[in-house]
Order: sequence, then C-alpha cells, then structure tokens
Amino acid sequence: MKALLPVRIMVDNPRIRPVLLWSFLARLPLGMVFEALLFGVQKATGSLQLAGVVTATAAVSTAVGAPVQGRMLDRFDKKRVVRWFAVAQVLSLAALSVVTAWDRLPETVLIVLAVAVGFTIPALSAMTRLVLKNGTAAGDLNAAFSLDATTLEFIFIIGPAIAAWGVVVAGPSAVFGASAVCVLAGTAFFLLSADNSWFTTGVSSEAGESSGEKAGRKRVRPGRAVAWFVPSIVLCAIPLGVAEAGLIQLTVERGDSIAPVGIVLSLLGVGSLVGGLVFAAVRWNAKLSVQFVLLSVAHFGILALLITRPNYVVAGVIVTLAGLFVVPLLSLTSQLLDRLSPPEAWSESQSWGGAGNTAGSAIGLTLGGVVAGVSGSLAGFVVAVVIAVVGIVVALPAFRGGQDLSGTVVTPEKVELP
Repeated sequence: MKALLPVRIMVDNPRIRPVLLWSFLARLPLGMVFEALLFGVQKATGSLQLAGVVTATAAVSTAVGAPVQGRMLDRFDKKRVVRWFAVAQVLSLAALSVVTAWDRLPETVLIVLAVAVGFTIPALSAMTRLVLKNGTAAGDLNAAFSLDATTLEFIFIIGPAIAAWGVVVAGPSAVFGASAVCVLAGTAFFLLSADNSWFTTGVSSEAGESSGEKAGRKRVRPGRAVAWFVPSIVLCAIPLGVAEAGLIQLTVERGDSIAPVGIVLSLLGVGSLVGGLVFAAVRWNAKLSVQFVLLSVAHFGILALLITRPNYVVAGVIVTLAGLFVVPLLSLTSQLLDRLSPPEAWSESQSWGGAGNTAGSAIGLTLGGVVAGVSGSLAGFVVAVVIAVVGIVVALPAFRGGQDLSGTVVTPEKVELP
C-alpha cells in the first residue's frame, strides 16, 4: 500500500531495520540533553539565567562542531570518526552526570562541559541518511529521508518530556547518565549493524581511492550552491522560534496562563508527524527546488495567520496546519543538500544543514523573545513572516546552478539488498 511506504522501507529491508533502530537509540539524547541542562541547572542552582547561558552555549557548540565533524567524515574513515566523537560524547555526558550530582555546581565547569557535550555529538543523523541513500532503492529516497526526518521530529517531541520527567524523579545526573548509555550502546550497534559499503558517497578515483580518501587529498568543499542554501536553512528555521516567543508574549498581554501555549505548541509536533508520513507516502514528480519553495510558501503563509492574534483554539488549528510542512521541509532540505553538494563533500554539506537548523532555532527563540518582549506579540509575528520571505528568496540562487533537482532520484552505486 502506498500509504505504508515509509514503513515498507523497514519491512522490505531487514538489513537496514536494526541500523535504523540503533540510530534512534543513539540519537534519543538529542531531545533530552538540552532540556536536561535547562531544567537541571535551574533546579540545582535556582538560576534560570545560568541555565539559559549553559543551554545556549551547548547549542552554539553543536552548530560549530557539526561542520567540523562533517569535514572530517569526508576526509577520513567515517566509522572511525563517528566512533571517536561518540566516545568523546559519552565521556562528556558522564562528566556532566558526575558534576550535576554535586550540591554546588561550579559555573565554569558547567559551561566547559556544555561546550564539550555540544561539540562532540556524533553525526548519526548524517550517517543514517547516507545509509538510507545507499541501502534503499533510488525511487524510495524521498520516503527514506522523510522517515528519518519524522524519526528526528519524534525524538524532539518525546525527548524533552523524558528529560523533564527524569529531572523531577531522579535528578539531572541520572538523565545525563542514561543519555551516555544511549549514545554508547546505540552508536556501537549502529556501526556494527551497518554494511561498510553503505558509508560511501559513491565516488572513487581511477586508482581506487575511496571518496573520503580522495576528499582528504583534494580538500573538496561543499561549493557555491550549498553556500547559498545554508543561509536559507538558517533563515527558514528562525520564524518558528519567533512565533513561539510571540505566542508566549500574547499570554502576557492578555494576562492569561502560559498553559494553553504549551498545548498549542504540542500540536505543532502532532502536525509535523502526520505531515511527514503523508509526504513520504507520495511520489513527487516536481523538482525538489519547486517542492521546497511551494511547501515553504504554504508553511509560512499559514503561520502568518498568527498576525491576527487569534484565540488559543484558532491558534492551535493554525499551528497544527503549519506543522504539516515541518518534516517535509526537513526531508527536502536533506535531499537538496544531497543533490547540491559534490560527493566528496557530502557529509560536510549535510552537517552544515543540521548546524543551520540548530542555529536558526536558537536565534529564533532569542530574537523572538527580544522583539516580542520589547514591541509586543504582533511585532514578533510580523518579524517572523518577513524573515520567512527573505529565507525563501535567499534559497533561489542555490537552485540556478544547473544541478539535476528533479523529483526522480537516480544515484550511482546503489547497494542491492537480498
């Protein structure tokens, strides 16, 4: 059945199934650690300001570390790079678990560990997409990438809830310790389960060099098209954060409880999961660039209705409808980076995409808090719409480089599964 296409990817590929499951376990801390930092540091120190600084430091470190790791993945053996980053991540989380068990938390140590935790996150998302790219049929790439984007969205929905519950019941130290175990076990079995051939970018020199070895010799960079597209990713990730801050400010202006906003924002996750499954079940004939522009216009067009400052019921409907486009746009971002970047810089390009989303989300929350707090919720919603329009326009030059951005994807050296 067509509607079951994302599920069929796992059913029809028994060798990929354990890889995806272990990848899920290894990436589960992505939705837990930042929330545990925020809740845990605030609970232990009583300072929300310090908690915000520590969490923001980890987010910035993540955005900086992802491209660095991506470049290493293109130049050296991918499994080895992921393995060492995972070890560093486990050690950082273990140290954070020990430190947060103390009665008094040294601020400097917390910030240093936040930098280490953010910088050393292993690039499991990029590597999972590479496994899907090489281990599934060419025509299923849209469904495969959508399945991965939906999985990530699910992680970012349940992860904060697990972290919040864990901090309350067992304390932040237990959450960081559990996260370290997830990274250790998930990454180890992910690497053991995956076929070595799934970690290639499909390009080799005449002398038989792997793409990673060739890239290490020539230091190939992602290229002009990716350089244009990444700022668009950042800009398009900002409006949701600004809109979220605008909704919170709206409750202040109305003198209401913040609880309805929490319900409204949770509907965004529901919409994104549904949208991801629907998008994955359809075979699109339009160019990837056309899909990206049309879905972006629809997404931000619906989000722009918040300018009317509706009641919470209507706001919930608006946010749910806008959420339908979140996972499809994440999937399209990965597919476009796949097509826009040279094979020798594939991992770095994918990492820049992840860094752009992380940076954009952090900037959105910060900018939204400043704008809405100073000028009101209406100004926040207007700023979100303006940035969204700029983000779409900035992406257009990236699509003019002559790359094949057709919806039908044909990639070399596919691995045929028995």
